[in-house]
Amino acid sequence: MRIQSLLHPPSTDMPAFNASLFANDRKKTDQQPDLTGPGSISKEDFLLVYDQVMNGKYNEGDRGEIKLRVAAWRKESLGGKKYLSLSLSVDDYTAAAASQSSEALF
Repeated sequence: MRIQSLLHPPSTDMPAFNASLFANDRKKTDQQPDLTGPGSISKEDFLLVYDQVMNGKYNEGDRGEIKLRVAAWRKESLGGKKYLSLSLSVDDYTAAAASQSSEALF
């Protein structure tokens, strides 16, 4: 049974992990990160990603890892702090599959 069908109808939006990165005001050594911040994923999106991976609907990297897409936006908080807003999603399996099948034609 597909988990997706229990949650909501299929969407054209890819489930995404969201995060924000701010300058690390507590950094004291070079081993500590330059940027840090909170991240989240909704339970529904987590289950959709799990379902996608368990059904083999992802693009695999050279070492067998699951490929992700990352997008970032420069933003400014209400308090005037500049930060990066990030979105991570499983690499679009359907686009890669379509690309591979069209390459096979030539």
